[in-house]
Amino acid sequence: MRTPESNQSQDVVEKIGIGGIERQITPDETQKGEVLEDDGEVFKSHTGQAEFRALGWIPTGIILMKLCFATGVLAIPFALNVVGYGPGIILLICWGSMTTYYAYIMYQFRMRYKGVHTIADAAAVMGGPVAREIAGGLFLLTWVLATGSGFIGLAQGFKVLANGKVCTVVWTLVAAILTALAASIRTLGKLAILTWIGFASIFTAVFIVVIGVTQVARPAAAPQTGPYNLGVVAVGSPGFVAGLTAVINLFAGFGSTPTFMPVVAEMKRPKAFPKALFSSQLFLLACYLSFGLVVYFFCGQYVASPSLASAGGTLEKIAYGVSIPGFIMTSTLWVHLAAKFLFVKILRGSQHLQSNSIIHWGTWLGATLGITTLSFIIAEAIPFFSYLIGLIGSLCCAPTCLVIPALMGLYMDRSRPKTKKVIAITALHIFTVVLGSFMTVAGTYTTIQSIIDAYRSGTKGSTK
Repeated sequence: MRTPESNQSQDVVEKIGIGGIERQITPDETQKGEVLEDDGEVFKSHTGQAEFRALGWIPTGIILMKLCFATGVLAIPFALNVVGYGPGIILLICWGSMTTYYAYIMYQFRMRYKGVHTIADAAAVMGGPVAREIAGGLFLLTWVLATGSGFIGLAQGFKVLANGKVCTVVWTLVAAILTALAASIRTLGKLAILTWIGFASIFTAVFIVVIGVTQVARPAAAPQTGPYNLGVVAVGSPGFVAGLTAVINLFAGFGSTPTFMPVVAEMKRPKAFPKALFSSQLFLLACYLSFGLVVYFFCGQYVASPSLASAGGTLEKIAYGVSIPGFIMTSTLWVHLAAKFLFVKILRGSQHLQSNSIIHWGTWLGATLGITTLSFIIAEAIPFFSYLIGLIGSLCCAPTCLVIPALMGLYMDRSRPKTKKVIAITALHIFTVVLGSFMTVAGTYTTIQSIIDAYRSGTKGSTK
């Protein structure tokens, strides 16, 4: 007969979620709290190899904020001009609440099914290899497009600072080179300090615009002489195409939540993630509401997109100058996490994953440079800031932020007793799948139509 003590001395065998891998947890491991959280994680702690697990919850929170507080915030005032500030406030609160909740669902899923690194791994658990490839393709497409939008913002900033000298293509190439260099740093832990700088940079730039628009006599795009009307409306009356594009632009400000899963993989203690999630998203929503509303109230129909140009003149140059490190770090994080997805997909389970071998570095640098190159091509092909944000929100973020996480929730709840609470949550997940599917199909159609109309009207190269 075994005593409790003898039971504790036995090795415990667990099945890891991805691929059904089995491994033993030794008695020594069970006595170390930190090691318990290593079970099933992609990156391990090995002497003499690269240490990927270095993030505490506070640096994690900053990274989560920086992933979201980027190009999306610069499109919010323009979207409010389309739908009105009343629906805009409601939509921001609803989108912020939904994406935060489903980010938590994604966290719960990866903690329950060990070995899950990205939404592609989660899709594999639910639907097998085909689902993995579809979700993985969406994940990569999202951050290639998003990085392209970051390049457009960076190029616009460089062009403003240079007083319009040198063509946009050259400045976009400069943005791509700077991003590729920074994104090639292998671990999020080593990128953490740069992320702090990047967040402070773009936060300060937006704050300068917020203060600036309250001090100028009239917005830069408004008639500079004679009477004018800001046209601030509580409830807008846009057509279907313009309205849905604006709604998706508001949603896109929270659209980085699928990247949170690989961030968890580089935390020292993944169980501390909820603190980072809820604190960062609450602060993010407060910033979006305050910054977006102030800029819209003072600029109205003359608001620019990106919004950094709304004050005009010297203030515009200052804002863009201050924002450049933030834009670079935004693109850097997106390229880094997309490249990390490819890197892990190719080298997972091999000795090269955390070594310093030629294969390790060749794979890593090839992934970062390849994604940067694709993003540069996208930025040149779709040079419309708001419309590119809308395309990201509809084609990519709607399925990856809403549909797939809602399916994760349904998958986890399938065996729970059907109490009233579980039935209500199940209904929410089904509603989210329907809503996300509608946004994907209808939103992608309206955004592509807007891009076609912009080319036809000859506004190619504008920041609209």
